[in-house]
Amino acid sequence: MKNSKECPICRGSTHFLANYCKRCKKLIDRVDMRAKINKEARIQALKRAWDGNSFRCYYTGIKLVENNHKDPLYLTFDHRIPRKEDDIVVAAAILNDMKSDMDENEFKAIIFQLAEHFKGKEIDEKAFEIKFWKR
Repeated sequence: MKNSKECPICRGSTHFLANYCKRCKKLIDRVDMRAKINKEARIQALKRAWDGNSFRCYYTGIKLVENNHKDPLYLTFDHRIPRKEDDIVVAAAILNDMKSDMDENEFKAIIFQLAEHFKGKEIDEKAFEIKFWKR
C-alpha cells in the first residue's frame, strides 16, 4: 500500500488518501471574509503561482509569505475583475489592497501614471475613470 502521493499544486508529498499536501490544503481552505472565491479557482491560481519552490505574486513575481497575515507580502487571492469569483490570481497583500476595486487593466494604468508622475510628468486623469470602484 502507498504511503503518500504527489500534491497536484506544489508536487509536495501528501497522504495517499488526501488530494493535497497540508500546506496547499490550508491555502485552498483559507477563509476570507471579504471575498467569496470558489475552491477550484483557488486551486488554479495556486498552480499558476507555484514556481517549483514558492508561490509568486501575479503582479510582481515576488516570493510570497504564507504564514504571517501582517506581512505586506502575505499570499492573498485577488479577483482580476472585482467580484468575478472564478477569475482570480495569487497576489501580495499590499498589492491586493492597493488594487482594491479596480480591474487588472485599471490598476496597471494607475500604477503607470504614478510612475510617470514620480518622473515629473503630469498624470492623465482619465486613468482614474474606474468602472468597478465602490466606496
